[in-house]
Amino acid sequence: MKTIYKHEVPLEGVFKLRLPKEAAILSFQCQNGVPVIWVMGETAHIEEERSFRLFGTGHPIQNIPKDEGLHYIGTAQQSQMPPLVWHLFEEVKNVQETKEPTLQK
Repeated sequence: MKTIYKHEVPLEGVFKLRLPKEAAILSFQCQNGVPVIWVMGETAHIEEERSFRLFGTGHPIQNIPKDEGLHYIGTAQQSQMPPLVWHLFEEVKNVQETKEPTLQK
């Protein structure tokens, strides 16, 4: 059975989350001032560790390994003073296989 899960996104440049295997990332937004992602996955699937990168507007995008790319997930605005805007990417291997927007080294 498919289920939608919510996970907080840590305000770190590089981080990992344990998600249901092959879960689809549905959205990246701020909820009550906290960056979160919603993912949809099978409840019976085992979990897998997935790697992400979070960049603020104006921050450099660097240190992408040669065999990896960054798949764009979304942008979220964190309303505080001053307001912050975050851009979330997932690290992916075999970048040539994806048709989604990616950044390569």
